[in-house]
Amino acid sequence: MYSIPLTVALAMYGLSTVLYLLFFAGLSPGIRKWARLSLWIAAIVHLAAIGYHHVSGLKPHILAPQSLLNLAVFVTIVVFLVVTRKMKTTGIGGILAPIAVVVLGTLINNAGVQVARVEFVSYVTPIHIAASAVGFLFFGLAFCAAFLRILADMRLKDRGGMGWPRLPPIAKLDRYAYGALRIGFPFYTIGIVLGAVWAFWKGGGGGPGVSTEYLMGVGVWGLYATLIFLSAATGWKGRRAAVLIIVGFLATLSIVLMYMLRALERVA
Repeated sequence: MYSIPLTVALAMYGLSTVLYLLFFAGLSPGIRKWARLSLWIAAIVHLAAIGYHHVSGLKPHILAPQSLLNLAVFVTIVVFLVVTRKMKTTGIGGILAPIAVVVLGTLINNAGVQVARVEFVSYVTPIHIAASAVGFLFFGLAFCAAFLRILADMRLKDRGGMGWPRLPPIAKLDRYAYGALRIGFPFYTIGIVLGAVWAFWKGGGGGPGVSTEYLMGVGVWGLYATLIFLSAATGWKGRRAAVLIIVGFLATLSIVLMYMLRALERVA
């Protein structure tokens, strides 16, 4: 499934992803409206690409799984934009945009178009590793703040203080945890997206084998994305949210260990 309009739509979804990531990082609240505008433009171009593909009689057929998946991405984006058009908080667009990038990139790559895989991967791999490492670092800071937040909450419920040293206020620890989460999330998202791009490029258009580590990484990404969205939309924080931050980091830590063990096996 390849056409110039679909490639342009992919580029616009990529631009929207970058803008949403900058918004998540707290660079400027005003970036959100530009991210949303670019998502609208991407959806319009995507619709034009779908029409062009089938009017031109290009393969695959409109009822083929690839075409239905392509259409599902477009419908999901449009429904989101229409439903949230009057809402002030539309951060979920930062979740849908990178998903659209991964899906459209996969569909285009599976079109059988020949690409220079070695040169491309040589650039993608270090960026993927570096972005994932930075995200992991900040998730570690969020883990520490969330763990201390739970300890502080337990100390409040125990009048004797349980002999613990003095801890920062709970509200401050919440800010620390979510601040680190918001900074690490854009980097982790870049790592997830480039990981998918690398895997499909390596597969040569024939479809890669998806590793357990990558599936776990996508699951952690979904967990953190949900936490950030709920915090922005409803202000949800607290002990349960701190527990989920801890669970997410432990899962990420297990992913890192799996990759390290696999690398050691290759060396051995």
